[in-house]
Amino acid sequence: MAKTAGRPPRSESDIAQFRSKIAMQALAIYRADGFDAVSMRRLAKEVGCAPMTIYAHFEGKQDILRYLWADVLADMSGEIQNKLELIVTPVDRLQMAAQTFVMYWVEHPDHFRLVFMSNDVTRSDVSTFIMDDNTLAHFRMFSELVQAVQQNDSKIKASTDTLISGMIGIALCLNTIRDYPWTDAAMMINSLLNCIVSPTDTAILR
Repeated sequence: MAKTAGRPPRSESDIAQFRSKIAMQALAIYRADGFDAVSMRRLAKEVGCAPMTIYAHFEGKQDILRYLWADVLADMSGEIQNKLELIVTPVDRLQMAAQTFVMYWVEHPDHFRLVFMSNDVTRSDVSTFIMDDNTLAHFRMFSELVQAVQQNDSKIKASTDTLISGMIGIALCLNTIRDYPWTDAAMMINSLLNCIVSPTDTAILR
């Protein structure tokens, strides 16, 4: 008996590409009208498919948001890793990573607002995303960089948390209070790093 002709099943690559297409369209809507304007119906119209097709790839709007968060963080981490390829000295690596982290968010303010300032996000959504191993890896990178500079293991977590919160704070101020005459971002970052690196290395950051 002959098999009934039909559409062949999509490969994992095809599914990944279509998910990316949906997410990038959601990002375009977000940039134009804010995340409140992102809906499954509008996405379906923009992508050119039925709403149920969107639901076949994402559970809902929050699932798309988590996908975008992951994509943006991966892009940010990729930029840092590219900058670190030719840098050997631990202090220089930490400085370059911190500078790249902050400047990524300053140069991509839409990405900053998406990741750190999204509306209608529940505490559960944020907690689930933050505690995912893939998400933690983006921040664990700084722990490894700090550890390479510091010898006191008991201070590594405190120093890393201080660094990360400080960098996000600098990016937040530069993105949201643009009219204030902020000191040069690089100088602010180096002042932050001076609290972390050993006293003998602080001169390098001035």
